[in-house]
Amino acid sequence: MADINATFHESWHRVAELKPRLRTGIHVVRQIFRQRRWYVIQDQANNAFTRINASGYAFIGLLDGSRSVRQAWDICNQNLGDNAPTQGEVMQLIGQLATSNLLAGDAVPDATAMFGRFKRRRTRDIQGRLMNLLFPRIPIFDPDALLERILFAVAWIFRLPGLLLWLSLIAYAAYTIFSGGSTGSSMFAESAGLLRPDNWLLLFLAFILDKTVHESGHAIACKYFGRCAGTGGEIHVIGVMLLIFTPVPFVDASSAWLLPDKWRRAIVGAAGIWMELALAAMAAIVWRHSSPGSTTHAFCYNLMFIASVATLLFNGNPFLRYDGYYILADLLEIPNLLSRATQFASYLVRRHVFGVKQAIDPTESLGQRIWLLIYLGLSGIVRVLIYTGVILFLVSNLRHYPQLTLLLVIMATVAAATWLLVPVGRGAWYLLSSPELVHRRARALTASIIACGALLIAFGIVPLPHYTRVTGVVRTTGQRGVYAATSGFLRWYRPTNPRHGVVNSDTLLARLDNPVLQSRLIRARFRLTAAEFKRRKALASDRAMAQILSRQIHAIKSEISRLQAHVNNLNVRAEAGGVWISGDMRLRIGAYIHRGERIGTLAHLSRPMVLAPASQNSAGRIIRYGRRNIYLRVAGRPSPMIAAVLTSVYPAGGTSLPSPALSYLAGGPLAPSLHSRKPAKTAAPFFLLVMQPATGARLLPGMRIVARIRLRNQPLLTDLIHELRRTLQPGTGF
Repeated sequence: MADINATFHESWHRVAELKPRLRTGIHVVRQIFRQRRWYVIQDQANNAFTRINASGYAFIGLLDGSRSVRQAWDICNQNLGDNAPTQGEVMQLIGQLATSNLLAGDAVPDATAMFGRFKRRRTRDIQGRLMNLLFPRIPIFDPDALLERILFAVAWIFRLPGLLLWLSLIAYAAYTIFSGGSTGSSMFAESAGLLRPDNWLLLFLAFILDKTVHESGHAIACKYFGRCAGTGGEIHVIGVMLLIFTPVPFVDASSAWLLPDKWRRAIVGAAGIWMELALAAMAAIVWRHSSPGSTTHAFCYNLMFIASVATLLFNGNPFLRYDGYYILADLLEIPNLLSRATQFASYLVRRHVFGVKQAIDPTESLGQRIWLLIYLGLSGIVRVLIYTGVILFLVSNLRHYPQLTLLLVIMATVAAATWLLVPVGRGAWYLLSSPELVHRRARALTASIIACGALLIAFGIVPLPHYTRVTGVVRTTGQRGVYAATSGFLRWYRPTNPRHGVVNSDTLLARLDNPVLQSRLIRARFRLTAAEFKRRKALASDRAMAQILSRQIHAIKSEISRLQAHVNNLNVRAEAGGVWISGDMRLRIGAYIHRGERIGTLAHLSRPMVLAPASQNSAGRIIRYGRRNIYLRVAGRPSPMIAAVLTSVYPAGGTSLPSPALSYLAGGPLAPSLHSRKPAKTAAPFFLLVMQPATGARLLPGMRIVARIRLRNQPLLTDLIHELRRTLQPGTGF
């Protein structure tokens, strides 16, 4: 096969005498990419786009239906000189335009050929949708006429007034959240309940509302900037996309590709995130001023989380094919960034490894090559981590429901086929049947086998350090709880100070306030004064009444004594000496504390220990290999690692956690039992590991601890298979 970059091509005679022309209904827009002129051709019949360079467009402009391909090429050589397209490039361009049904005339001999190409393209689209079962798209209606009618009322969002309002809204929401003292901490604390079953409906409704606003932002921005640039900004498709079997709206804003200004294209790409952050700000303001525990409070928190954290992690991520990807492609001026990077990597392999001399370099400059290689490497890592994490997360959370077993199997099969089997199959088919490897097939097969062998050795044979993690809670000797003896509102508490926090007996630890109790005490004292006055008066005239009043006075004094004891108990004092640990009382200032409710702990910190539940599979490996390779860290803190040893193991079969803090309901890692009302009951039995920290470790009772335990070295592939088995088989782990 001839080199496409050579001036002449061995198959030129096949197209030289054809007299094609661009089909009617074609719209062309000129754009500048990296100081070079390009042309975007839009087929208005199906809203498809094709991009060609200046020399290619000069050639296409000469094809009017009466001039042959040979004549047009000769004219290009006379006018453009060395910049004229080669015969191979002309053939590639004609084939590209014909495949997209953009040519009429000799290049498309009859309607049957056009319909055949249309059917093949539709077949490819359907195959792509079937291969992407996790994200299928279902069109519903054409919203372009509706957008035309409402544009005058909403276009201000993307002008200067809209920008100022957006900045003010974001600033006020941030001030509202973080100006309330403990509000910022409570905001992060509430994230532990996002995935609770009783929150699923609110999370789903918040997700639908968020995505509706997101797609509306794209549609409005595309229509507005399209009108400003004269390209129309047409939006002809709005529908529903099943995002991991969850219906969410979507719009086709591909007409933004016609915008000549890259900054406007980037704004259209960022419009969804723009609208979502504004929605998150409004939700944060309502959340801050709504009553904790109410449905409005919970819904606004879900909406705030999805429209800020989730949208920045996914839509704002340039390594996933969402908004961030198109924004980065526009700013780098490299359209089809991922496909270009993949084509460039394929070119490097085919040209320099397989020795295919006619391989086409899709890049145009050294800077573009560097960007493509960097993006391809980072994109591969990020996409694999995110997609694998999503699949494993869904499997781990749905595996306890037998009715969803078939769904899990389908998800795992589709993921394996899409990300592993299909690419491997395509690569094998290319190696075995590609015409460009006719004289180099042995070299290509040898290089591929060597590469696969190296990967197998690296991932399946070479042992690497292997760790497992368990989460536990701190216990100490002599630990005792401090409880409220009288109900009341918390007004003050003694903060925890593990270094200088040793308190003596009778030290004031917390102060409660109970206005009702205190008013009852005042009324009882007034009643006592009145009864004593009546008794003194009755002594002079009615002895019997005086005796009755004496008994009433005795009863009132008993009531006053009891009420006074309750009022005194509003000041919670230490019954013995020790280190005072107040826990999360900072978040409960002003809250109502019930009688008998725990408000803190008194303990001796001389010998703390960590109690950690572990699955049967993990416990066996820990007992064999990890007794002295344990390092502890306080959960959620970048604290130094603390060495520890495994001192004892309680047999498997227990389902009662050493602390409710390890349950999902309190933000812990273990699923609670669905058949028990006690939060400390787990769905699966476990071993209980007892670990002793190194001498001098300052750990407080009730702290959640993450223990990293080093096990025997093993290959990465073995570790991956083990983790998949543990995730897919309930009962083998948490």
